[in-house]
Amino acid sequence: MRAVLMEQGRLWVDDIATPSPESGEVLVKTAACGICGSDLHAAQHTAQFIATSRETGGAFKLTTEDPVVLGHEFSAELVDYGVDTERKIPVGSLVCSVPMLARNTPLAVGYSDEVPGGFAEYMLLSESMLMQVPDGTPAASAALTEPMAVGLHAVNKANLSGEEAIIVLGCGPVGLAVTTALKARDAGPIVAADFSPGRRGWAQQQGAHIAVDPRETDPFSLSDTRGRPLVVFECVGVPGMLDDVFVKAPANTRVVVVGVCLEQDHIRPLVAINKELSLQFVLGYTMREFRDSLFAIADGSFDVADLISHQISLQEVADTFEALKRPDDFGKVVVVPSKA
Repeated sequence: MRAVLMEQGRLWVDDIATPSPESGEVLVKTAACGICGSDLHAAQHTAQFIATSRETGGAFKLTTEDPVVLGHEFSAELVDYGVDTERKIPVGSLVCSVPMLARNTPLAVGYSDEVPGGFAEYMLLSESMLMQVPDGTPAASAALTEPMAVGLHAVNKANLSGEEAIIVLGCGPVGLAVTTALKARDAGPIVAADFSPGRRGWAQQQGAHIAVDPRETDPFSLSDTRGRPLVVFECVGVPGMLDDVFVKAPANTRVVVVGVCLEQDHIRPLVAINKELSLQFVLGYTMREFRDSLFAIADGSFDVADLISHQISLQEVADTFEALKRPDDFGKVVVVPSKA
């Protein structure tokens, strides 16, 4: 089968063996797979990604320097069952899954050199984690279940009461997922901030009441905190962001860290202590949140179709990774392995 391989930041298309399902597993044909910011980090900062994964573990980790097939935001067609499976979902159905294989040593689909991720024609999934996509849901939209679950989890972790003013820093895919989940909850008012005019437009489309260029307008100056507690979702993940939030945020602000910074960062705790700020780091989602996101996409509560700006072939992945270093013209990019 054809697949995009990544090794030490280099991406190329090659033929690799089609995998065979082990006990409790299924073979699926990838219908669509989103490019995640974590994929870009893994390619651009491979050494740091590996070092951090080896040191801290966690579910989504890259610990090998050998070639891997990235891609963990996917929908797929169920092709065949392995042994010891219940076969409850009909072959040919469109499915989603949390990107983990439930083996004795669990494998992270999209970060393992033992099994391919979604930038390949075929994958293996655990039957116990399969979720059938509701009829009528486009494959590309269903592929956004995973990133939307990340946004939903971050919003859930914020423990919103409905009285908060909200700032979303960064309107890339993570920030847009957070904004989408906030809109579905009717939270806000929401101020979004991003350098990219295109991404600011998507943020307003997904529910932000105001979207600003932080080089021109300080989002903290616009947030209506009179009598309202402030919650900040940091969705950028670059050094210096958290310290900047500490300086600008008013007292008692809650900061939810969703962006993934792979470099060593610095903060000044005294700034946060003086203001009694709360800091919450988040990762991933629960199985319930994953399922809720799939059904929210299917019923339109999460309106994601217009977030998909590009659908590309396997051959276009390497060039697109390079182009995404300058993301102004990109919303969510979805890889379609069957696309010529």
